[in-house]
Amino acid sequence: MGLMDLVKKAFLGATDEENRKNKEKMRAIFNDSVPNGDDYKLIYCHSEDTTNAVVVKVTKHSNFIVGYKEGEVVVIAVSPDLSEYDNPIVFNKDNGSNTETRLGYCRVYNEKYSFQFEPITYAPGIAKGAKHSVAITQSGSEVAEFRNFFKKGL
Repeated sequence: MGLMDLVKKAFLGATDEENRKNKEKMRAIFNDSVPNGDDYKLIYCHSEDTTNAVVVKVTKHSNFIVGYKEGEVVVIAVSPDLSEYDNPIVFNKDNGSNTETRLGYCRVYNEKYSFQFEPITYAPGIAKGAKHSVAITQSGSEVAEFRNFFKKGL
């Protein structure tokens, strides 16, 4: 890893090579899990849930591959290194699902499942939660398109 890669890793959360490989892995995971996976646009999202107890504070980090296309959203929970992933959860009008945005977060929900997550443009490698995030960078326009999709609704 050269000096520029170290700088990119520290400030962008991923080197060009890591970014490319992780985007390819995300697409492979999604396409393996969802029929006609190439029909969906993909974005990486992160969620942090903090619980304050009297003695201890617990923070749970979650990572998601979120695929979306007109009328449908698919969420797949993944590990930070993309080595493990859950079964896809499909949200559409047929199963009573809705989407919404608020304060930078996107939410998709129905009677059975609910996810609130933040689409990430980048997670700096020097940031506190960086080790819990997928090493990836996404453009501001990718994130804006995703947020607009959620704002518009299914």
